[in-house]
Amino acid sequence: SKFDNIGDDSDDEGAAGVQRPRPTAQKPAVAAPEAPAAPPQSLSEEHKRPLTDAPKIELPEGAWTKYYTDQMTAPQRMQTMVHLWNSAEQEERVEFLRHLIDIIGNPAISNRIKGGQEVLKDLDTEFYDGVTYPEEWVTAFKEEMKPEDKKVVMEKLFKSLDNSERGLVLGTLM
Repeated sequence: SKFDNIGDDSDDEGAAGVQRPRPTAQKPAVAAPEAPAAPPQSLSEEHKRPLTDAPKIELPEGAWTKYYTDQMTAPQRMQTMVHLWNSAEQEERVEFLRHLIDIIGNPAISNRIKGGQEVLKDLDTEFYDGVTYPEEWVTAFKEEMKPEDKKVVMEKLFKSLDNSERGLVLGTLM
């Protein structure tokens, strides 16, 4: 996998003449990513609502997943994933990516994910500037969780997204 030698400083993953597998006709587990949506021009109040009532993240299951899907807006869900990603160490991000590729299960999409250090960089938190997220989740994720638990959290959050939101997540990695 192109993530096996992630410590290399080389960003030239797509060498000329490399053949990519042709897409198959089988239905992908994840829709093809869309271009990232433009940031909201005027942020509605629902995206700024304090999320201090968010339940603690409990594994394997808990009220937090329902809260994420039912009580948070799409921009809040995206902002949450960005902050969780940014709070993780490089090695953990590599594991998240490997696991995401397994979840996607479609080489036509996963082969388009960037390799090298670029894909592991911090994501831009200003894209959804002013959008709230459960800060307690990020603190717990960063300071209290083991890498394997973090991977489970990221999987549950990704799997709970609709196809357009999944496309936004994948679009940041391509």
